[in-house]
Amino acid sequence: MRMNRISETDPARGPALKGKRAKASTLKRLLCCTAILGAGVVVFGQSGVHRSRPGSSDFGANLTINVFQFDDTKSPAIDPVTQLSESFSSPNDEAAYLKVKQNLQDVALRHNRLVGLIPGQDFLDAVLLGPEYMVIKVTPSELQRGHLKLDLLVRYANENVLNVKSVEIDNFETVLLRGGKGMFGVKYFVGSGGRQETAPLERTLLVSVMAGIVPSGELHNRPGVLSHPVDEYGGALTIKEGDRFTPPVVLDRVVPKFETGRKIQGAVTLTGVVTPEGKMTNVQVQHSLDSEIDQRAAEAFREYKFSPAMLNAKPIGATYQEEISFARDLTPWEIEEQKLEDKKKNDNKNKSRTPNQRRRPWPWP
Repeated sequence: MRMNRISETDPARGPALKGKRAKASTLKRLLCCTAILGAGVVVFGQSGVHRSRPGSSDFGANLTINVFQFDDTKSPAIDPVTQLSESFSSPNDEAAYLKVKQNLQDVALRHNRLVGLIPGQDFLDAVLLGPEYMVIKVTPSELQRGHLKLDLLVRYANENVLNVKSVEIDNFETVLLRGGKGMFGVKYFVGSGGRQETAPLERTLLVSVMAGIVPSGELHNRPGVLSHPVDEYGGALTIKEGDRFTPPVVLDRVVPKFETGRKIQGAVTLTGVVTPEGKMTNVQVQHSLDSEIDQRAAEAFREYKFSPAMLNAKPIGATYQEEISFARDLTPWEIEEQKLEDKKKNDNKNKSRTPNQRRRPWPWP
């Protein structure tokens, strides 16, 4: 599911909706190209493919996948594959770690996904970043108690930006995978009327994967739970062998609005049906936080805009699940990041002062 940390003020919105519907065909081409790369695999998307290996079907992996951007021209060199001993309570906590501990510059979280997979099961995800779609394909290739091997392919604008095979991950270990560059970065600036706007810029891809290896009965967010095709009445459709199903892709999110100063902590899980036209309907609360908060979150969820799900290259209705996470207490890494940002601001302020302005008065006794 997609996790979005909501503060008391609206975060920067994504690119304008103008022209996004036309990009649905681009997404289809990307998904088809990714399908071609997976030789012999014909059922994709959140429906997944089950290809269990002997002795491995009793276990699965709850995967947390975070997609970051960073500026490698101003950052120290980072290996293509880096094992981390740290664990993180949230994507924002991990972003703070990358800034403070790894000293990576201009780190920004662009996508987050939690999914539970069994060995040999492909999962295909997609997100609109800047002018193009990023398509992510992940497959646990081998899995044993406490250890797994993972294949990960990321394409952007119909080009591979990350393609790794048999990456080894221990239980509850986080692995960083450095990818290539692309125009998927985002730059924030103040536009006309004082509105905060965005523009694409070149950045380097960084994907982190954390694996929790559990008995298959304890997997969360199975692909079929996150999204599956439905008919015009909302009834579930059976995916036959040879079908290609790709889930809906969010084009624009709407932030729930609350009165200023109200402190909210926790998360609401919502489900709904995305129509073939890309509209959200039949919204339901799966995990409640508070009746008023649930209502505001559901109202915002109904306003989401989507590129619709595709079944055999045709738009189709499909379920969609999302978790909206609200502000919480800062972790130690986030506190360190905040201190670092405050120090940079003070340093920049001092640099802009004249020598006389920077000179401190002699302290009086």
